[in-house]
Amino acid sequence: MGLAELISSSEVVFSNNEIETSIGEMAETLNKTYRDQHVLVLPVLSGAIPFAGHLIPKLTFEVTINYFHASRYAKNIGTDNIKLIYEPPDEAVKNRSILVLDDILDQGDTLAFIKQRLLVKGALEVSTAVLFDKAIGKSKPIQADYIGLDVPDIYVYGFGLDFNGIGRNMADLYAYNN
Repeated sequence: MGLAELISSSEVVFSNNEIETSIGEMAETLNKTYRDQHVLVLPVLSGAIPFAGHLIPKLTFEVTINYFHASRYAKNIGTDNIKLIYEPPDEAVKNRSILVLDDILDQGDTLAFIKQRLLVKGALEVSTAVLFDKAIGKSKPIQADYIGLDVPDIYVYGFGLDFNGIGRNMADLYAYNN
């Protein structure tokens, strides 16, 4: 299935305007919270790239940017194993306040893994910000500290989230109607 066919079989859940407004509101909150701090900001690749690209320029406190790359998905299906692809070196994490940015809090396993991993590496504190929080109807191992928009328990793509490898670049958030 190509992108045009995918979009024709989908509906917009959140428009780009709604997403941008949410990111702006989150930036205001983060700017108040971290006003006098120097924070290590870690987007989770690949999905958080658009979110980070829109949020980070709105942050007015001092930041250092690195990234974290871990996934528990293979061919769009969640697995029980988290694959660690890249993490910042210990010296970049130790005694630092860290803000992890992720596209969506779905089951929560990957974000919980990342937070625990950073704390073990000596982070002073780890906060999490997600653009979307999916209501999955059961408890999650982690709750995000900062949430942009709540999403119902449906398959979504766009603004960083993909559908079988396509659609991450869409400005809106879509739900696929199969």
